Amino acid sequence: MLDEKDQKILRELERDCRQRTNTIAKATDIPVTTVHNRIKKLSSSGHIHSFRAILDPIKLEKPLVSFVFVSLNRNAIEATESKTDRELISKIASHSAVQEVHTVTGDWDLLLKIRAKDIGELEGIITSELREPKLIDRAQTICAMATYKETTNLLYNGC
Repeated sequence: MLDEKDQKILRELERDCRQRTNTIAKATDIPVTTVHNRIKKLSSSGHIHSFRAILDPIKLEKPLVSFVFVSLNRNAIEATESKTDRELISKIASHSAVQEVHTVTGDWDLLLKIRAKDIGELEGIITSELREPKLIDRAQTICAMATYKETTNLLYNGC
């Protein structure tokens, strides 16, 4: 269970993981040694998976964000080396343009989030690289026209 001090520290790390321990200590009113020890504890317990930069997709020429519903081709899966859905899902997830892969309820098996330069690149990713092995039975793509919120933050107004 995370206490209030852990939550304060995690909020600061979510805001900017490059902060020095003493900066976090000042912002949270927690002693520096306590902040340092708790960050180590939160990392070793798995509450913190990693520290990373969040890149700007516009500046990196990947402005198009799309969501793709995918239905897996179970007959093709059985006829190939991929003996399970998990193996196929891992293969799809390993594609560099695929940012997220979720199994979902309803008529679809997966929901993918894909970043691309433009519609042409997106088409190539879906038709040539993801559908080519014939392991995807059908897909429905939805392109975002504008993004008003996109975050990796998990802590907000409480835990």
